[in-house]
Amino acid sequence: MAKSNLSRPIYAQLSERILRWDYLPGHRFTEEGLCEEFSVSRSPVREALNTLVENGLIEKKPNHGYSVKLLDFDEINELYDVRLALESYVVELICASGMDEKRLKELHAFWVDINSRLPETAKAVAAADEEFHETLARLAKNKTLLSFLRNIDRRIHFVRLADITNEQRVRTTCLEHIELLEAVAERDADRARAVLRKNIDGGRSSVEHAIKDALAHAYRARE
Repeated sequence: MAKSNLSRPIYAQLSERILRWDYLPGHRFTEEGLCEEFSVSRSPVREALNTLVENGLIEKKPNHGYSVKLLDFDEINELYDVRLALESYVVELICASGMDEKRLKELHAFWVDINSRLPETAKAVAAADEEFHETLARLAKNKTLLSFLRNIDRRIHFVRLADITNEQRVRTTCLEHIELLEAVAERDADRARAVLRKNIDGGRSSVEHAIKDALAHAYRARE
Protein backbone atom coordinates (compact mmCIF):
# COMPACT_ATOMS: atom_id res chain seq x y z
CA MET A 1 0.00 0.00 0.00
CA ALA A 2 1.36 3.46 -0.93
CA LYS A 3 2.38 5.64 1.99
CA SER A 4 -0.26 8.25 1.02
CA ASN A 5 -2.91 5.57 1.45
CA LEU A 6 -1.44 4.64 4.81
CA SER A 7 -1.47 8.28 5.92
CA ARG A 8 -5.19 8.85 5.20
CA PRO A 9 -6.66 6.77 8.06
CA ILE A 10 -4.06 8.25 10.42
CA TYR A 11 -5.04 11.76 9.39
CA ALA A 12 -8.76 10.93 9.65
CA GLN A 13 -8.45 9.54 13.18
CA LEU A 14 -6.21 12.32 14.48
CA SER A 15 -8.35 15.09 12.99
CA GLU A 16 -11.50 13.54 14.45
CA ARG A 17 -9.90 13.37 17.90
CA ILE A 18 -8.84 17.01 17.68
CA LEU A 19 -12.31 18.12 16.58
CA ARG A 20 -13.91 16.14 19.43
CA TRP A 21 -11.51 17.83 21.90
CA ASP A 22 -9.96 14.45 22.78
CA TYR A 23 -6.67 16.28 22.25
CA LEU A 24 -6.73 19.69 23.90
CA PRO A 25 -4.83 22.75 22.61
CA GLY A 26 -1.11 22.30 23.28
CA HIS A 27 -1.23 18.49 23.17
CA ARG A 28 2.06 17.26 21.71
CA PHE A 29 2.46 14.43 19.21
CA THR A 30 5.57 12.32 18.76
CA GLU A 31 6.28 10.47 15.56
CA GLU A 32 7.52 7.50 17.58
CA GLY A 33 4.30 7.27 19.57
CA LEU A 34 2.11 7.50 16.47
CA CYS A 35 4.23 4.94 14.60
CA GLU A 36 3.71 2.55 17.48
CA GLU A 37 -0.01 3.26 17.78
CA PHE A 38 -0.76 2.82 14.06
CA SER A 39 1.91 0.17 13.38
CA VAL A 40 3.43 2.07 10.47
CA SER A 41 6.75 3.66 9.55
CA ARG A 42 7.59 7.34 9.97
CA SER A 43 6.73 8.34 6.39
CA PRO A 44 2.90 7.99 6.55
CA VAL A 45 2.86 9.43 10.08
CA ARG A 46 4.84 12.45 8.94
CA GLU A 47 2.58 12.87 5.91
CA ALA A 48 -0.54 12.75 8.10
CA LEU A 49 0.95 15.29 10.53
CA ASN A 50 1.92 17.65 7.71
CA THR A 51 -1.63 17.44 6.31
CA LEU A 52 -2.95 18.40 9.75
CA VAL A 53 -0.57 21.38 9.72
CA GLU A 54 -1.81 22.42 6.24
CA ASN A 55 -5.41 22.27 7.44
CA GLY A 56 -4.68 24.44 10.46
CA LEU A 57 -5.40 21.83 13.13
CA ILE A 58 -1.87 21.46 14.48
CA GLU A 59 1.37 23.39 14.23
CA LYS A 60 5.02 22.46 13.93
CA LYS A 61 7.67 24.47 15.76
CA PRO A 62 11.46 24.05 15.66
CA ASN A 63 12.76 22.00 18.61
CA HIS A 64 9.19 21.47 19.77
CA GLY A 65 7.63 19.15 17.20
CA TYR A 66 3.94 18.88 16.45
CA SER A 67 1.18 20.06 18.78
CA VAL A 68 -2.52 20.94 18.63
CA LYS A 69 -2.82 24.62 17.84
CA LEU A 70 -3.59 27.02 20.63
CA LEU A 71 -6.76 28.90 19.84
CA ASP A 72 -6.21 32.27 18.19
CA PHE A 73 -9.47 34.22 18.23
CA ASP A 74 -8.00 36.96 16.02
CA GLU A 75 -7.26 34.34 13.36
CA ILE A 76 -10.74 32.83 13.70
CA ASN A 77 -12.26 36.30 13.29
CA GLU A 78 -10.21 36.84 10.13
CA LEU A 79 -11.44 33.53 8.74
CA TYR A 80 -15.02 34.68 9.33
CA ASP A 81 -14.23 37.93 7.47
CA VAL A 82 -12.97 35.99 4.45
CA ARG A 83 -15.89 33.56 4.64
CA LEU A 84 -18.34 36.48 4.61
CA ALA A 85 -16.65 38.02 1.57
CA LEU A 86 -16.64 34.75 -0.37
CA GLU A 87 -20.20 33.77 0.47
CA SER A 88 -21.55 37.25 -0.25
CA TYR A 89 -20.20 36.84 -3.77
CA VAL A 90 -21.73 33.34 -3.92
CA VAL A 91 -25.25 34.63 -3.28
CA GLU A 92 -24.71 37.48 -5.76
CA LEU A 93 -23.82 34.95 -8.47
CA ILE A 94 -26.78 32.72 -7.63
CA CYS A 95 -29.25 35.59 -7.55
CA ALA A 96 -27.93 36.83 -10.90
CA SER A 97 -28.18 33.44 -12.63
CA GLY A 98 -31.08 31.95 -10.66
CA MET A 99 -31.26 28.56 -8.94
CA ASP A 100 -32.90 25.42 -10.26
CA GLU A 101 -36.42 25.51 -8.82
CA LYS A 102 -36.45 21.84 -7.83
CA ARG A 103 -33.14 22.17 -5.96
CA LEU A 104 -34.34 25.34 -4.28
CA LYS A 105 -37.53 23.65 -3.07
CA GLU A 106 -35.54 20.65 -1.78
CA LEU A 107 -33.22 22.84 0.28
CA HIS A 108 -36.11 24.92 1.60
CA ALA A 109 -38.09 21.82 2.58
CA PHE A 110 -35.04 20.31 4.29
CA TRP A 111 -34.55 23.31 6.61
CA VAL A 112 -38.27 23.68 7.29
CA ASP A 113 -38.32 20.01 8.33
CA ILE A 114 -35.21 20.33 10.53
CA ASN A 115 -36.70 23.38 12.23
CA SER A 116 -40.08 21.69 12.75
CA ARG A 117 -38.48 18.72 14.53
CA LEU A 118 -36.22 20.58 16.96
CA PRO A 119 -34.77 19.77 19.42
CA GLU A 120 -34.43 16.16 18.24
CA THR A 121 -32.62 17.28 15.06
CA ALA A 122 -30.27 19.72 16.83
CA LYS A 123 -27.18 17.49 16.72
CA ALA A 124 -27.32 17.28 12.93
CA VAL A 125 -27.43 21.02 12.32
CA ALA A 126 -23.70 21.85 12.57
CA ALA A 127 -22.76 19.42 9.80
CA ALA A 128 -25.85 20.35 7.76
CA ASP A 129 -24.97 24.04 8.11
CA GLU A 130 -21.53 23.46 6.63
CA GLU A 131 -22.97 21.39 3.78
CA PHE A 132 -25.64 24.04 3.09
CA HIS A 133 -23.11 26.83 2.59
CA GLU A 134 -20.85 24.64 0.45
CA THR A 135 -23.87 23.58 -1.63
CA LEU A 136 -24.59 27.23 -2.42
CA ALA A 137 -20.94 27.66 -3.45
CA ARG A 138 -21.19 24.64 -5.76
CA LEU A 139 -24.33 26.10 -7.33
CA ALA A 140 -22.39 29.30 -8.05
CA LYS A 141 -20.27 27.16 -10.44
CA ASN A 142 -16.93 28.65 -9.45
CA LYS A 143 -14.57 25.82 -8.53
CA THR A 144 -11.82 28.08 -7.19
CA LEU A 145 -14.24 29.89 -4.91
CA LEU A 146 -15.58 26.55 -3.63
CA SER A 147 -12.05 25.32 -2.95
CA PHE A 148 -11.23 28.42 -0.88
CA LEU A 149 -14.47 28.12 1.06
CA ARG A 150 -13.88 24.43 1.80
CA ASN A 151 -10.43 25.26 3.15
CA ILE A 152 -11.93 27.85 5.51
CA ASP A 153 -14.67 25.42 6.55
CA ARG A 154 -12.06 22.81 7.49
CA ARG A 155 -10.27 25.35 9.65
CA ILE A 156 -13.42 26.49 11.48
CA HIS A 157 -15.11 23.09 11.61
CA PHE A 158 -14.42 22.71 15.32
CA VAL A 159 -15.85 26.21 15.83
CA ARG A 160 -19.14 25.21 14.22
CA LEU A 161 -19.31 22.13 16.43
CA ALA A 162 -18.89 24.30 19.52
CA ASP A 163 -21.10 27.14 18.32
CA ILE A 164 -24.28 25.54 16.94
CA THR A 165 -25.29 23.66 20.05
CA ASN A 166 -27.98 25.34 22.15
CA GLU A 167 -31.55 25.16 20.89
CA GLN A 168 -31.95 28.90 20.31
CA ARG A 169 -28.78 29.09 18.21
CA VAL A 170 -29.86 26.03 16.23
CA ARG A 171 -33.33 27.42 15.58
CA THR A 172 -31.93 30.79 14.53
CA THR A 173 -29.62 29.04 12.07
CA CYS A 174 -32.54 27.13 10.53
CA LEU A 175 -34.72 30.23 10.19
CA GLU A 176 -31.89 32.24 8.62
CA HIS A 177 -31.26 29.51 6.06
CA ILE A 178 -34.95 29.47 5.17
CA GLU A 179 -34.98 33.26 4.84
CA LEU A 180 -31.84 33.18 2.69
CA LEU A 181 -33.39 30.66 0.32
CA GLU A 182 -36.53 32.79 0.04
CA ALA A 183 -34.38 35.78 -0.92
CA VAL A 184 -32.58 33.65 -3.53
CA ALA A 185 -35.94 32.49 -4.90
CA GLU A 186 -36.87 36.15 -5.39
CA ARG A 187 -33.39 36.82 -6.82
CA ASP A 188 -33.07 39.63 -4.29
CA ALA A 189 -29.29 39.92 -3.92
CA ASP A 190 -29.41 42.77 -1.38
CA ARG A 191 -31.70 40.84 0.95
CA ALA A 192 -29.72 37.62 0.44
CA ARG A 193 -26.45 39.35 1.39
CA ALA A 194 -28.08 40.93 4.44
CA VAL A 195 -29.43 37.58 5.67
CA LEU A 196 -26.10 35.91 5.01
CA ARG A 197 -24.26 38.58 7.01
CA LYS A 198 -26.70 38.14 9.88
CA ASN A 199 -26.14 34.37 9.78
CA ILE A 200 -22.35 34.51 9.67
CA ASP A 201 -22.00 37.36 12.17
CA GLY A 202 -24.34 35.51 14.53
CA GLY A 203 -21.94 32.59 14.54
CA ARG A 204 -18.93 34.87 14.86
CA SER A 205 -20.37 36.68 17.89
CA SER A 206 -20.88 33.47 19.86
CA VAL A 207 -17.62 31.75 18.93
CA GLU A 208 -15.42 32.78 21.83
CA HIS A 209 -18.01 32.01 24.48
CA ALA A 210 -18.95 28.69 22.85
CA ILE A 211 -15.35 27.53 22.55
CA LYS A 212 -14.50 28.48 26.12
CA ASP A 213 -17.51 26.48 27.30
CA ALA A 214 -16.47 23.49 25.18
CA LEU A 215 -12.90 23.65 26.48
CA ALA A 216 -14.07 23.93 30.08
CA HIS A 217 -16.26 20.86 29.59
CA ALA A 218 -13.36 18.95 27.97
CA TYR A 219 -10.99 19.81 30.83
CA ARG A 220 -13.59 18.83 33.44
CA ALA A 221 -14.07 15.48 31.71
CA ARG A 222 -10.37 14.74 32.28
CA GLU A 223 -10.41 15.54 36.00
